Amino acid sequence: MQNITFDLNQVFRDVIDRMEDDGEFSREVYDDLIVEVLEEKRELGELSDDNDIQEYVEKLKARWPEAEASFETGHDDAVLNQD
Repeated sequence: MQNITFDLNQVFRDVIDRMEDDGEFSREVYDDLIVEVLEEKRELGELSDDNDIQEYVEKLKARWPEAEASFETGHDDAVLNQD
């Protein structure tokens, strides 16, 4: 059973926040943090092995242009909250 509180947009924001905290803004760091954050969510029980985590990874990786744009706009909420 999937946890209905899981929010892929929140994972995206978490990744962006960590990148800002670390001062790292490369695509490689972004991709690595996606996997790291999703794994943490799985360990905390927010995701289960029944979730298609690889699909989430691909969806988040496809949002790299949004992440990059958010760095250029100072983390504009309009950019970060797109679906």
